[in-house]
Amino acid sequence: MKDWLNIIMVGLFGTKAALIYDVNLLLQFVILIILLAGVFAVKKGHFKGHGYLMTFAVALNGALIFAVMGVSLITNFGALMVGPVVGRIITIIHAVIGGFAWILGLILVFKKFGNVRLWMRIVFTTWILALLLGIGFYLFYYI
Repeated sequence: MKDWLNIIMVGLFGTKAALIYDVNLLLQFVILIILLAGVFAVKKGHFKGHGYLMTFAVALNGALIFAVMGVSLITNFGALMVGPVVGRIITIIHAVIGGFAWILGLILVFKKFGNVRLWMRIVFTTWILALLLGIGFYLFYYI
């Protein structure tokens, strides 16, 4: 039992991150692969497959936002506000841009509007920026 607890507390990469944060990071890279597969699918004319892939990516990201990242932000908010300024900046910008990307992705899943291609590019770009900030967050806090 003690070994299992150590795995949960230590994580996968031997950093200060708990297992749940390592799994979250890995799943964010899985989402990136799904998004890239969706881009490839649409370029090959597989619009239905593109839609399924993007819907799954938005759903998985939403689940991770609510189950892992949002919970972490809420439970650690007090420590965040008295922590290092760089950490606060990374965290807040990551949360705002990531939330914006997810909400726009959610809107695109359920309702198409305007120049859909442009909006999809905006969502993809903001999600990539949020991913990079999330990697920065991970490196700042756990390494």
